[in-house]
Amino acid sequence: MDNEKAPAEQLQQQEHALPSTEETTATSHQTTTTAATDAKPERSPWPMRLGLLLVTVLAAVALAASFWLYQQMQQQQQQNQQLEQLIAQAKDAPTQQLQQLGQSLQQQQQRLDDTQNTLQKMQQTEAQLGTKVAALAQRHPNHWLAAEAEYLVRLAGRKLWLEKDPQTAVGLLQAADERIAAMQEASLMPLRRAIAQDIAAVSEIKNADIAGTVYALDGVIAKLEKMPLNRLQQQDEPELEDQQVTTSLGDWRTNLAKTWRALKDDFFTIRKVSTDVTPLLSGKQEWYLEENIRNKLLQAQLALYQYNELNYRQSITLARKWIQQYYDLEDGNTQEVLASLEALASLKLDAITVQQFNASKQLKQLVTYGNLLPNEEVAP
Repeated sequence: MDNEKAPAEQLQQQEHALPSTEETTATSHQTTTTAATDAKPERSPWPMRLGLLLVTVLAAVALAASFWLYQQMQQQQQQNQQLEQLIAQAKDAPTQQLQQLGQSLQQQQQRLDDTQNTLQKMQQTEAQLGTKVAALAQRHPNHWLAAEAEYLVRLAGRKLWLEKDPQTAVGLLQAADERIAAMQEASLMPLRRAIAQDIAAVSEIKNADIAGTVYALDGVIAKLEKMPLNRLQQQDEPELEDQQVTTSLGDWRTNLAKTWRALKDDFFTIRKVSTDVTPLLSGKQEWYLEENIRNKLLQAQLALYQYNELNYRQSITLARKWIQQYYDLEDGNTQEVLASLEALASLKLDAITVQQFNASKQLKQLVTYGNLLPNEEVAP
């Protein structure tokens, strides 16, 4: 019995000696908390910071790499677009070149056609020239003298009607007659007779020296500035009579007249002029007067070139009238100008009555047919 009690007592002692499960759990939790509390202050924050820094750097590098890849992709896309455009242009270039080549061929064909047409025309012209040369070769050698005479007659008409130079026209007609005489053909006597009539008709026209007259008018125009204008000459005033009043009563009439004359002289000035007085011209009016005279003389020169005697005389007459009216007639330059204008006013310009040369038609027959045709055979 004592042995059985002993183990039971030992078990109770052990139960009292060992803590319960709840106590053990609480104790262990408390121990763990205490250990954790004691362990926190012992951990270092640098590894965590380094980790965060490393993560940040990796993220930045990843972003930079992504941005660089994006730019590379954009550049690659632009290069692809440019490459596509170049490919498209390369595809279109042959077509454009073919079109340009086709247009160039058409233009060359057109030029070739034009060249062929030109060659055909030149061949036709050459054939016509050959025909004419053959016809000329069959003619008499005097044909060239006839052509030269016809040219001289045409030139004489130009000198006579366009340049109003009958003297030169006569010389050209005489030269044409010499060419006809050198042919030594009796059948050309009617032609020489017609040329002689034309020479006589032109010789009757008086040849005025147009160039000399124009130069004379230039000399008159140059002297206009040297001529003085006509100025009004003041007359000498008569000597004043004695205006003193006497004290004699018998001279009351004389004294009254002297008093009235003195009052009148104080308020009025009366002068008697027996000649026509031309008012003085201002500077501007003097310039206009000189320019008007110069203009009239220039009109006279133009009338000479136009062979218009009426306008020439009217211009000279009006210029003389203005000079006599407004310039000093006692001055030597004025007298020379008036004498020159009076001599120039006597120039006569005969009208040209010759309208056509008699020899022109016959010369045309001689050049065209090689000889003179009867009147009934002349082509219209």
